[in-house]
Amino acid sequence: MLALRVTYLTGRVYSAEFDDGDAKAEPEWPPHPSRLFSALTAAWGDGGAEDELRSALEWLEQQGAPRILAGEHTPRKLVQAFVPVNDTETLPDSRPRKARVFPSATLMHNDVYFVWDAVPAPKIRTALDQVLQRTSSLGHSSSFVSVEIADSAVEERLTEWVPNTREGRRMRIPYPGRLQELVAQHRRFEESGSKVHRPSAGSTTLYSPKKSPGGDLGKSIFDRMIVLRRDVGPRASLRSALSITTALRGAILAHGPQPIPEYLSGHGPESTPDRPVRSERPHIAVVPLPFVGAPHSTGEVIGAAVLLPTSLIRAERDICWQAVSSVEELKMPWGWWGVSVADAEERRRALRPGTWTRPHTVWSTVTPFVFDRFPKDPYGEEAERVVREAFTRVGLPEIREIDLHYNAWHIGVPKASAFPSAVARTGKPQRYHCHVRVRFESAVAGPVIAGAGRYYGYGLFRALFDGEDAG
Repeated sequence: MLALRVTYLTGRVYSAEFDDGDAKAEPEWPPHPSRLFSALTAAWGDGGAEDELRSALEWLEQQGAPRILAGEHTPRKLVQAFVPVNDTETLPDSRPRKARVFPSATLMHNDVYFVWDAVPAPKIRTALDQVLQRTSSLGHSSSFVSVEIADSAVEERLTEWVPNTREGRRMRIPYPGRLQELVAQHRRFEESGSKVHRPSAGSTTLYSPKKSPGGDLGKSIFDRMIVLRRDVGPRASLRSALSITTALRGAILAHGPQPIPEYLSGHGPESTPDRPVRSERPHIAVVPLPFVGAPHSTGEVIGAAVLLPTSLIRAERDICWQAVSSVEELKMPWGWWGVSVADAEERRRALRPGTWTRPHTVWSTVTPFVFDRFPKDPYGEEAERVVREAFTRVGLPEIREIDLHYNAWHIGVPKASAFPSAVARTGKPQRYHCHVRVRFESAVAGPVIAGAGRYYGYGLFRALFDGEDAG
């Protein structure tokens, strides 16, 4: 077996689907095997194109399509830039500028594996290792990577993509003769500068994610997260979560299009200011992002996030990104925050989407779960039934075990009674809330949020690992 491990050094990938051409819109993920082969070929060529190293690439192109192990990714908002065109002989300052976008995504896991069943001879392995040491990027030059031969590719948190399937995602792969084709096309492109001499897509095959023995990975109706970090402003504990999420929701609506679409407002089309009508369609949820789950966690809220429903189409997601990224300040009754969208260089775990989306079987509340009705026994069978129904309502699989308590399981989270009551409809009594721990039969991916207060940040869960240090 040969396993190549690609590590994205910044936790972010810059690339674009090959078929998009100049109209780049979506980042390519997972990276196609042909993209890796092209990067290796470029590294070999830039280093001198030695004949003694060429044999490694010729061997690799003969091995067919590899398996791919890759984690989840969160596409970032597209930003248009005007850059000088390269296919002209004039100096950069005199070149015309064209609008360009550079699709990118933040990665839940920085490592990607490409795995072939074949074993290279020692001489080939040595030559290949030298080429890998020269490879510094994959995709756009901003996608800084290190590539090395790995001892194994056993990574339970990654999705395994299997090639040559009957259905799935079509990916570009290397094939016998691809190296010579890339070399020839590069020579022609250097001589003419014409786009017609850029490499072709080449051969492709269908890849499908491998089904795990326990079935498909469970997911809720929410998938993507837009993370905002607190840049300036007073510190606040989780007890202030409701005031923070209320301020964020109000700021988003103020920056959103008018009339406000229901996937932003949560109100149905027949709603009026005097008579709001709840939307039956999934809409955005806002959640606090606190420092919890580590030995010395304080429970301090260092940011917030907007969760996007899976039902949104691309145009609607773009509107959400525009509205959220326009928010620069939050005004709470107790103080003011300056906020900005967190970038890929952010290293605080609470502000990294992977902390909240990493698949696991055990999840526990960071903000209390809010019941949609008051159970006679707050910790009895009726209460457990309410929790099960709430999880089903957001598309999550059946729960195997449930624990209810007024104290939290995550380090740094206050007890349930320390949180203000969740928002209740006019004329209705305040709802009961408590902390919840659930265990699923198989791993579930986040973000996980459930219960009657889910759209305002209550009922937010985080994976609960042994030792509370894996977050």
